Amino acid sequence: MLLCGQAPRHRRLGPDVHVIRAAYVHIPFCVSKCWYCDFNSYAGLEPVYDDYVHAVITEIQHAHDLAATRTHEHALGGTPAPPGEPSGASGPLTSVYFGGGTPTTLRAGQLANILDAIRRTLGVAVDGEVTVEANPGTVDAHKLSALRKAGFNRLSIGVQSFDDEFLRSIGRAHTSAQAIDAYSAARKAGFANIGIDLIFALPGQTLDHWRATLDTAAGLLSEHISLYELSIEEGTRFAELCENGRIERVDEDVRVDMYELAIEKLTAAGYEHYEVSNFARPGYRSRHNTVYWLNQPHYGFGAGATSYIDGTRARRVAHARDYIAAIESGSDVIESSETLYPRARLGETMVLGLRMLDGVDLTRVRDEIGLDPLAEYASQIVDLTARGLIELTDTHLRVTHQGLLLLNDVAREFV
Repeated sequence: MLLCGQAPRHRRLGPDVHVIRAAYVHIPFCVSKCWYCDFNSYAGLEPVYDDYVHAVITEIQHAHDLAATRTHEHALGGTPAPPGEPSGASGPLTSVYFGGGTPTTLRAGQLANILDAIRRTLGVAVDGEVTVEANPGTVDAHKLSALRKAGFNRLSIGVQSFDDEFLRSIGRAHTSAQAIDAYSAARKAGFANIGIDLIFALPGQTLDHWRATLDTAAGLLSEHISLYELSIEEGTRFAELCENGRIERVDEDVRVDMYELAIEKLTAAGYEHYEVSNFARPGYRSRHNTVYWLNQPHYGFGAGATSYIDGTRARRVAHARDYIAAIESGSDVIESSETLYPRARLGETMVLGLRMLDGVDLTRVRDEIGLDPLAEYASQIVDLTARGLIELTDTHLRVTHQGLLLLNDVAREFV
């Protein structure tokens, strides 16, 4: 997280800079914990599912009530909203995203109830993107049909690999055949927008293994593909295995070759490489993730979810039981918050925006934040340009292909 800077006395804000048009709902439940996963997720909490759904719906209603109150107070010249609470400028939402964890560990009806609460209170645009993440072993034709009828119109399937050996080696609870079956069932259920997630640089994975997975993925003709290099995080089963010498990381040069192979094969298959880890068919970029990359406001609901409202990023308590208890007792669910003043916000916007291959829209940033990136980062831009890592157009600042491979180095210059 970037440090807060001193607030300047004046700043220009675009007319829609505070309008909230996206919401994230965190479902922290999983059938089992994957060996690489350090996300806020828990297995074995089935007894609290109903209470959790009720708590999330309560938080959504609370956000709506606060926004309505703040709108009225603002009209009367009242005080600003507390950190993390909506100020009233909202919706209808153009993007709703249910992530986890594995949201589809819940029943379709439970997920539908949460979505209905959002629709009733905050509103969802007629053409809004409504995504639910799913793991292949947690959905079938009946459940997918129920989700589609409930209003979910985009499915993100956690495939990770089409090789059963590697699926077992990372603790996944499904097979390649189940992943393909889930994809086919989703199509039959009416999902016209499906994304799949893949992981590369798995222990023991070769370039040929990865090529086979990419071929299978491209052959499915999904609208979106996200791919992530394996990161071995502290506290995971993989970290323990690595420390004990039972697994080895894939060589760095091979990891780069895998990434470049993915770019080559997926772009040849008709996908647009629009963000460092994301590929989409024309017209199917992830609207929700784009909200993050543009550093725009969004609601966050559920355990561990983070909202970004009126320049304040607020994180809710992480554990599902603690979250439920806080909601039921009327306590504050916000565990931590940070207000980003313009200079810090500019830094985050640059770091996030440079993840997109379109780059940072300089005019938009100037209008929304009131600072000129070219002036604030003049020396860094000169240096990175000279090193061939970024390039400046009339309207955007973006990374080159070499900069994409060294994105962490580029980002460090704007922190």
